Amino acid sequence: MIQQPSPSYNFTITRSHNVSSPTTTTKLQTNTLPSILIDFTAMTLCDLMPTRPVTRRRSLPELVFFVQKITHLAQINARTLLVALIYLQRAKSNLPKRAVGGDDTNHRMFLGALLLASKFLKDTTWTTSTLSNRRIYEICGGLFSPQDICQLELAFLKLIQYNCWVDDQTLNNFVELHRADFSL
Repeated sequence: MIQQPSPSYNFTITRSHNVSSPTTTTKLQTNTLPSILIDFTAMTLCDLMPTRPVTRRRSLPELVFFVQKITHLAQINARTLLVALIYLQRAKSNLPKRAVGGDDTNHRMFLGALLLASKFLKDTTWTTSTLSNRRIYEICGGLFSPQDICQLELAFLKLIQYNCWVDDQTLNNFVELHRADFSL
């Protein structure tokens, strides 16, 4: 039997490392992630752990809207979001069995995973910019303080036991596993 190479899912949204023309730059900045990927991310976050309602003075944005807003304003490409989803999967497997989060835990987990994914991919041809803690603070509009963002990034890094490496095979396996979820 001839073994075929595994498919590579690069999605058409990923940005080229070298953008040469102004029209290309404008076109790339208006791309948004597929709604199915945004929805899958929100569902993944909801499935991480049960949350207990906490009375807060501030209201949190709906999770789907939050994911969409952050990924759009930060110009996150599909590859970065997929790496963040792999990190969320790792985090879930490392959580204590009876872990319960607060009302903002899913938002914090998403930001931690996205920050690490962006920083991990910063020196590759798959991304042209790195998402910084300061940029997340600006995009969140003060929802979390700069200290909160630093703390949630470090806590997430510890939760995934500093296992940030994601190679193409891991990424392809993840997409293949969730093929139906992504409507591929």
